[in-house]
Amino acid sequence: MKTIYSLIVIALVFGFTSCTTADNDVTEPTSLFESVKSTYGVEDASYSVAGANDVPSVSTEDMRGVLEALRQNSNTQKNCIRTSEDGFEKVIMTGSYQASTRSGDNEDFALKVELKFTFEKTSVYYWGTDYSFSSNLFDWRAQGSSLAPVKGADGHTYGFESESYLYFKIKDEGNALVKVPVIFKGDYNFSTQEGTYSFQLLKYSK
Repeated sequence: MKTIYSLIVIALVFGFTSCTTADNDVTEPTSLFESVKSTYGVEDASYSVAGANDVPSVSTEDMRGVLEALRQNSNTQKNCIRTSEDGFEKVIMTGSYQASTRSGDNEDFALKVELKFTFEKTSVYYWGTDYSFSSNLFDWRAQGSSLAPVKGADGHTYGFESESYLYFKIKDEGNALVKVPVIFKGDYNFSTQEGTYSFQLLKYSK
């Protein structure tokens, strides 16, 4: 009897240990907000940012719709458009997208960059960059951009790049303010007046 009793006790102990281990292995489900942050490189932001109170309040699903549209087009190269205005030559670059929203509708949004420059003989003078956007889902902030000759090119081709941020206020997370790095980059040949550009989420940029 003692032997049988001992075996039963040991079996019960092992059984209890096994159940306890299984219970400890249960993983808490990841929230949609945390999943979107991880997938698209979303960062926490502070309300000390100028104009933070003006950032639109949207759902996590709406933010995901915007970021997914950008992700799907991260490797899309578009052609630059050149024009003249107010004494400047301009290279205009626009990214137009559609975001799937929580309501089930598609909402159009756009990002636009204008490089301003002048010519003097064979020299190109860069006068800055204007940024604008069209959307009720986010705010877009950028600070200038770099413009430099492309090494190994013909001397007329310049590359440009700028890091910017999309700001979202997430209403289902207590109006938490977040930002998402977006890289704008490309190149332009001032002789042939041709160039390409792209807008990329930093997490998916190459």
